[in-house]
Amino acid sequence: MSHRFFASIGLIALVAMVTASAPAPAGTLVAQVKDRNGNPVPNAVIYAIPVGGSTPAVSANASAVVEQQMFKFEPFVSVVQAGTRMRFPNRDRSEHHLKVLSGPSAFEFKVYTRKEPEPVLMDKVGLVTLQCLIHDWMSAHIYVVDSPWFGKTSRAGSAVIEGVPAGEYDVYVTHPSVLIPGQVTPSGPRRVKMDSSNVQVIEAKLELVPKAEPTKRYPPPHYE
Repeated sequence: MSHRFFASIGLIALVAMVTASAPAPAGTLVAQVKDRNGNPVPNAVIYAIPVGGSTPAVSANASAVVEQQMFKFEPFVSVVQAGTRMRFPNRDRSEHHLKVLSGPSAFEFKVYTRKEPEPVLMDKVGLVTLQCLIHDWMSAHIYVVDSPWFGKTSRAGSAVIEGVPAGEYDVYVTHPSVLIPGQVTPSGPRRVKMDSSNVQVIEAKLELVPKAEPTKRYPPPHYE
């Protein structure tokens, strides 16, 4: 699956500005994402793909975690480079049933509690959506990208990607709320030029108001 899968639906503005900074080994990419009302968007994913070049291979021991805690997947949105191994520990004392609802990787962990499943190799680029089949409000998203230069926006709608080598890049911005089931209409990325002494600021506006991520829940009365 191409990385273009992730280009944002409803991305109506993507502007790059160059700001001078002190010399550094590599450039820095700063993103600010807002919704159609001008409010900051958390959990937006930003990543850069070199134009006509290659990306460094992921480290052999690269790993990331999506845990189940207080009846919530945490984090709600993850971004990893292809080749990363994902762990799915259950911190609750309640059973969960994790299943991939959509995406290039298919796996399922049936009812389990404290025994952690074996890590999953995320080697296919795309968006993986998780669901708990016991607690239907529990969902999460994993973006697997073919780049080590990625970030996720904070509650303030900002993300910083450091250490981007000099060169030209296509920068993509996306969010789980921009996807319409059964329909993907990519829009073009923004091309930026990085050097060893610059900061690129990307401003993106999404023509939508993203859904809020699920919240943690208190255990039910029978929880032990």
